[in-house]
Amino acid sequence: GDQYGARLIRAYRERHPDAVFYGIGGDLMQAEGMELLYHIRETAFMGFVEVVKNYPTIKEIFNRTLEAYSSRKADAVVLIDYPGFNMKLAGKVKELGGRVLYYISPQVWAWGKHRAKKMKSLVDHLAVVFPFEVDFFQDYDVPVTFVGHPLLEILERHDRAAFFAEWDLPDDLPLLALLPGSREQEIRRLLPAMLESAEILTERFECAVAVGAARQPDALYDEFMKEYPSIPLIRNATHALMEHAHAAVVASGTATVETAYYETPMVIVYRASTMNYLIGSRLIRVDNIGMANILAGKRIVPELLQKDVTPGYIARYATPYFRDEARYENTRHELRRVKESLGTPGASDRVAAILDGILGI
Repeated sequence: GDQYGARLIRAYRERHPDAVFYGIGGDLMQAEGMELLYHIRETAFMGFVEVVKNYPTIKEIFNRTLEAYSSRKADAVVLIDYPGFNMKLAGKVKELGGRVLYYISPQVWAWGKHRAKKMKSLVDHLAVVFPFEVDFFQDYDVPVTFVGHPLLEILERHDRAAFFAEWDLPDDLPLLALLPGSREQEIRRLLPAMLESAEILTERFECAVAVGAARQPDALYDEFMKEYPSIPLIRNATHALMEHAHAAVVASGTATVETAYYETPMVIVYRASTMNYLIGSRLIRVDNIGMANILAGKRIVPELLQKDVTPGYIARYATPYFRDEARYENTRHELRRVKESLGTPGASDRVAAILDGILGI
């Protein structure tokens, strides 16, 4: 949410240079002039169990954020994703008579349709980034606008030759990208199986392998990659890796949408703690967990969950991308349709206009 929030701040200040922003954000939002009450890394808890374990911290952040809103009389509150925290905050702000714009709405269509009924009383407007969300929320009379996905403002094309030269990758071999997520828990749970699957695939097919790094220390990756000295860790070029990979193994999340944008066939993997998975599986009511498949309305790329995230299964489901050219091209065609469903660039400007509307400007 940090990069999306930063772009919204920039877009809104182009309309209103004197606008003041404060709240919970990251380095990019701070660089755009936002006053941070808390950094987002202080709220980066993944899964039900981690949230419960850190509840006192979350409660303190919530209370102080609400107190800042109440004492400083903000004209509006813009909430970005993070539903457990933000939906509760929206309720409190509305109780105080405030105005709420929710940008990148909670995925209640997946895990809490009963909560969708409450959204009408929690927000003045929803700015959604997936087209199917409009019909869903309109069924509950929630004011909603599809603004397009903000990733379209961020994702760019990269020179293939320059990328392969910079990372000393052989440009005459197909490249397999391993994208194990951005959080430490994800990386620990997924990267070992990804690396072992890559070993299987390189034995079957002559291909190169690279790992895309998130904002985590090298030491975390080195724990698992020290046994694979020929595999580079790609930093600050993850999107170029997605674009130029022949195929990818991708942690479920936004990275699947980014990889779909580049039309790169993938295997989606997801592994949570046993407790988090048991709780989540009781709540989630969708056939697919990967956004690329959800947007397609069908399973166009394989998904492996929990105990099925093994080197053998990953290699098995990635193999057709190297062996079956017709299937490979069909997958790329389906991913192209997913990309087209994301709308057009300009989400930040559209959200800024909605915010003006809420404020009556």
